Amino acid sequence: MSASRDATQGQASRQKRWSRIAERGSMWGMRFTVWCYRSLGRPVGVVLVHAIVAYFFFTDRPGRRASLAYLRRVDATPAGRAALGRRPGLWASFLHYRAFGLSILDRLAIWAERTQDFAYAVEGNEICDRLAAEGRGGIVLGAHLGSFDALRLLAERQHRIVHALMFTEHAQRINTIFRELSPDVELHVIESDSQSIWSTFRIRECVRRGELVSILSDRVDPDDRGRTSRVPFLGGTVELPRAPFLLASLLACPVLLMLACRTGPGHYDVFTELLTDGTAVGPEEREKIASELLTAYAQRLEHYCMKYPYQWFNFFDYWGDEASS
Repeated sequence: MSASRDATQGQASRQKRWSRIAERGSMWGMRFTVWCYRSLGRPVGVVLVHAIVAYFFFTDRPGRRASLAYLRRVDATPAGRAALGRRPGLWASFLHYRAFGLSILDRLAIWAERTQDFAYAVEGNEICDRLAAEGRGGIVLGAHLGSFDALRLLAERQHRIVHALMFTEHAQRINTIFRELSPDVELHVIESDSQSIWSTFRIRECVRRGELVSILSDRVDPDDRGRTSRVPFLGGTVELPRAPFLLASLLACPVLLMLACRTGPGHYDVFTELLTDGTAVGPEEREKIASELLTAYAQRLEHYCMKYPYQWFNFFDYWGDEASS
């Protein structure tokens, strides 16, 4: 029990370190990038992003190590090896960082209301259509794979209301930039607070109104207090938060996996999968249902990591390999 708690706290600490690194860019630098995109066009913005990515790549040794550790796990499978297209090394790790930089550029473009630059190929849209026709809400499980803002833009185009449960403490700079870019955009955000049940009540009310609530479930919240489970993932075991899956079993609502993966400039493949249709169960069965959901989520996330290996953005010691060595 103590070892599990130490592992959870270690992962949260490593995540905090990466969150701080991801926020190192100055407000001036991000505003300059936005100005270049708006005034000089996307090609200049892409050149600037490559320069920024190169700087962070060469100055972030722990992040490079974590990137290579992840890419080697992907390379250990035939499907992952084919998707990588090269053996894991510095160039593959740079491409991993580059994909992250381009996703940030796309986020800035979306928030700067250059929405005409984006197109989608969508699989599983009939699932959301059916839930909307039935007036049912649900929980959407996402991940730090691909782009959440690309999903948000698609939801707006389809006139769907999707609320995002967010832990915003370590993303204050970039969130400030986004709000400056689109001050009139209505944000459907539920702030995550592990010290209060208020967010749980808000999620329940949204689902009852027939709306969707999105939760990124591939990281342990910094204040999670050990509410995690270990599950197999890419050849090892990792700590994942248990709360989203317990909440889903408690609400007995549909649970979807939704990801938007970049396939080219302004183009995204979107995948929607139904993990459960939300059958009501007794209190004694909720833990079992939550465990099954968590395992299913990890399996499908592994599938998409091997399909789009450069787009999973967790640049910290995710498996705790360094801590245990």
